[in-house]
Amino acid sequence: MATIELNNITKGFGTATSSELVLDHVNFVSNAGEVTIITGPSGSGKSTLLTIMGALRNPDAGEVWLSGTQVNQLSQRDQDHFRLEKIGFILQAHTLVPFLTVHDQFRLVDQVKPTGNLTPAHQQELLETLDIADLKTHYPAELSGGQSQRVAIARGLYTQPELILADEPTASLDEARVTKVCELLAAAAREQGKTVVIVTHDDRMYPYADHLYELLDGQLRQRR
Repeated sequence: MATIELNNITKGFGTATSSELVLDHVNFVSNAGEVTIITGPSGSGKSTLLTIMGALRNPDAGEVWLSGTQVNQLSQRDQDHFRLEKIGFILQAHTLVPFLTVHDQFRLVDQVKPTGNLTPAHQQELLETLDIADLKTHYPAELSGGQSQRVAIARGLYTQPELILADEPTASLDEARVTKVCELLAAAAREQGKTVVIVTHDDRMYPYADHLYELLDGQLRQRR
């Protein structure tokens, strides 16, 4: 069974008299143990597609199946619970809480999801891998863009999600750290059996993908 299955997904924005079809009957499948990258021009709808995969937004038409559940038919409350238990997001905006230290960003996660998260030892290992272990007492305003991005990556992996959805996770990172992040996400898929979908323009990530797609003019095409 596919972990992610999108059937004939359609999504448009605008009004009845002036609308733009961003996703036009998109079909997509991703399995556990795979890294899939979706690329395409800015404004092509990649982030919209990712939010639909993550049950953050419902399509206008079509079916969104995640781990055997059609999530676009769930209530808002059940969608919220599904995301909390199953999905780890790494978003381009980083979304760190400005008045919490790096350490407390993770404690906040513990309050809303108290079980199933990384142990302290494994969390420390993750922070060291991302070279942010010495930033625990820092606030987001004290971090560089690359540091904030790596904290957001760590927080997205902290809950040990089945599905990892990442939007431009390496945009602010240098070559060496891009390699570390790619290896980390590839290991999550291939060693831990997670499903990883990445939206990115960063062609440095492409060699780590099992599948590469391009979203153009509302159509999703597989490049390899």
